[in-house]
This record gives sequence, structure tokens and C-alpha cells, in this order.
Amino acid sequence: MIKARSVAALITAALLIFPTGCDFRFSSGGEAEVLTVFGGTGRGGGQFMYPRAIDIAPDGSLFVADKTGRIQRLTADGEYVSAIRMPLIENGYPTGISFGPDGNLYVADTHYHRVMVFTPEGEKVGVFGRLGEGDGEFIYPTDVAFADEGRLFVSEYGGNDRISVYSLENQSQAERQAFASLDSEGAAAGWASHQEQWEYLYSFGVLGSGEGEFSRPSALCVDRQRRRLYVADACNHRIAVYDLDGRQKGYFGSVGSAPGQLRYPYDLALSTDGNLVVCEYGNNRIQLFNPAGECLAVRGRPGRGGGELAFPWGVAVDAERHVYVVDAGNNRIQVWRLGN
Repeated sequence: MIKARSVAALITAALLIFPTGCDFRFSSGGEAEVLTVFGGTGRGGGQFMYPRAIDIAPDGSLFVADKTGRIQRLTADGEYVSAIRMPLIENGYPTGISFGPDGNLYVADTHYHRVMVFTPEGEKVGVFGRLGEGDGEFIYPTDVAFADEGRLFVSEYGGNDRISVYSLENQSQAERQAFASLDSEGAAAGWASHQEQWEYLYSFGVLGSGEGEFSRPSALCVDRQRRRLYVADACNHRIAVYDLDGRQKGYFGSVGSAPGQLRYPYDLALSTDGNLVVCEYGNNRIQLFNPAGECLAVRGRPGRGGGELAFPWGVAVDAERHVYVVDAGNNRIQVWRLGN
């Protein structure tokens, strides 16, 4: 079993530091091709108050979480459909959402130290995790990602700064229905009796800046074809690359604003062509990398116009390689075509 404090022993292959030179067919801070912009400041349907997470449902609709504790469901064109409301928001708000292979929405309920599971229609069907540093416990979970083998990865920070791995294979419809009848207090208290729904397997990573270490891992992305897990290691200003068994294969990026450098990468998403789209909160831009960690494009700059960003927090890519950017400081979603 892989433990957070023994992960270094598993790094048996040579660790690769991927190159970060940018292909200068694309200029640093170049203009994005803006397809559409939607949102605006407010609490109404289709408006946002500092949005910070996005994912695309199997039917192509968008789900966006903001600091009101809502997760809004929108069409791909930004039209409001419905909203899921988190049961508790006094301590804080979710920072990561992801659709699982079961078609449900997994929400990193960051400041309540758990992962909640909803149907796309908003029915609560599961919850796991509680505050702590032990197996199956979280401090501040940030994101969720899935591998084909029925495994679920959860990133967290706050001292744990690690990735925990769970199995989804023990789920049953009866267990899901049992969760649906619990209120928010009961769901949290019922963690122990229902933890078999998502079986804890192992964790890897510790707080730090060296090999196999993280400082606020803020987002996860799985490349199933290459069997890689990408981790946005935000406060180390880099992307860490692991295999799906928790062995580190390399990393790319370093702190800075040049092409290929990163400043607080808060989210990342995989394109259908295998390239990686990285959202930089600190540089107010998006970068496109190939699987070798080479920079292919840089888009965006600070501002409030089209193609300009204010503290972008999240990113998603659809099947047509349209990039949805969570422009948090401008309370909107921008849809770009990066090109390559």
C-alpha cells in the first residue's frame, strides 16, 4: 500500500524534467480567438459571483460552481438550465467538480473536507471523507479525476498536500439510495457506515517542493491513452506527471511569466488531441502544452475585454477542442479556440 510518506521509494524510474521552450509559431500573450462570452456579475440564473470550477457533462452541458455555493447547469451556449445548491457554505465553497464514469457529478466540497456526489439533476447520491490526516480523510480537497480501472483520484492541500486514490467498484444502487435520504448533517456523520461505497486504496505525496512533493495541488487530469495523471501543483508553479499507480514520471514548468513558465496553475484539461490546456491564475492566461511538456501556445492577458482575463480559476475542453475559461475576476465564461 502506498503511503504519503513513503512515495519516494516508488520513484524507480529516472525522473524527467520536461523541456519548457515555447514553439514560437505562437507568441507569448497572443490574442485568443474568442467564440463567445457569457455570464456577468450577479446571483441570477446564468450570472456568477466569482466562478471557480467547471466541467462538461456527457450530454455537452456545462456545470459551473461559484462562491454562492451554486453549481449552475448551462447549455454549451451559456443559457441557464438549473442549479445545484451545496447544503453547507458557511465555511467556504467547492473548488473542483468532475463528472464520473457513472454520469454523476463529483464535487470537492473543499471547506467541509469531503467529496459530494450528485446526479446531473441535483439529487444527492453520495458523500465520502471527513476532516483528518488519516486514510480516507481530507483537509481541503480540491479536485477529483477518474481512471478507466474504476479508480478515483482526489487532490487536497492544507498540510496533507497529497493525492488519495479510491476504488469505485464497490458501489451499489442500494447504497446510493441510502445516501439520498440523508440530510447534510447526516451525510457527514454517516461517513463511517458508508465508506465502503468508495474504497480507500492508497495515497501519495507530501507537502514540499521536491520530487514527489506538492504545495497546494489544485487540479487533476487523467490521460487514459498514455496512462498519465497530470497534477496542477499550484504553489510550486509546475505540472507534475505521474503514472496511474502513483509513480512520478516527471514535471514541467517553473515560476515565471515567460512561455513555458507558470504562475499559480489552478486548473488543467486534456484536449482530444492529447495536448494539455493549463489555466494560470497568477499570469492571467492559458497555455497549451504537448504531452512532452513543450509549450505550443500562450493566450490571454490581464484585462476585461474579450480574450482578456482576471484571475482565471478553471478550464474545460469539449470534443471540438473549444476551450471554456472560468474568468473568475470578470464573473464570466469565455469560449476560445486556441488552434495548433
